[in-house]
Amino acid sequence: MSAFIHIYTNALTDDLIPTILKRLNEHESVLDINSSFSFRNSNGNLPIVFKWEKPSLEIFNENNLKLNFSTSIKPFDLKEYKKKLFKDKIIKQSFIQKLTALFKKKKKKKAVKTIKLSAEIEAQLQNYNKVFSIKYHAGDVFENHFGTLIGAIITELTKGVCHFTQDNVWYDSKNVLRESLVSLYTLEELPNHINKNVVAVAS
Repeated sequence: MSAFIHIYTNALTDDLIPTILKRLNEHESVLDINSSFSFRNSNGNLPIVFKWEKPSLEIFNENNLKLNFSTSIKPFDLKEYKKKLFKDKIIKQSFIQKLTALFKKKKKKKAVKTIKLSAEIEAQLQNYNKVFSIKYHAGDVFENHFGTLIGAIITELTKGVCHFTQDNVWYDSKNVLRESLVSLYTLEELPNHINKNVVAVAS
């Protein structure tokens, strides 16, 4: 199942790419971010090469592995975004859907996650004019791990706000990396990753 990390920010330039690679290597062995990747592309790919130096899935430990995330960057306007959220909510809660559901056999369905904005997140979003999105496969160990890590690092470096659609949670640049690391590493691994200083290189 596909999931997205949407990063709302103002500061996305290719000057950040070497710093992103450096920060990734504080946590994992990432060998390369392909030179074809650019924040200037409205739709593109983010190819990375890495080593999986862990006891889990040992069969992969000796190989250079590759991932290729789909990415996009679009203009962002909070008023338009809120209009879209409102329309989506109306569609999901339409009277016709509720009425027809009464006559259908009850089936177990996954609850549709409605995006909700807290006052705090909304106040931050109004400061941003771009949204950078990373698409990944939530059920893939590698894609989930590196997608989360890359999204958290970019959010932190650009002083942005991000939305993880898989869990329907929002983070700001101050808490995104710490919260993400807790979900990515075991209690034994965590001390080696959690005590990293926040580095913000974009204004």
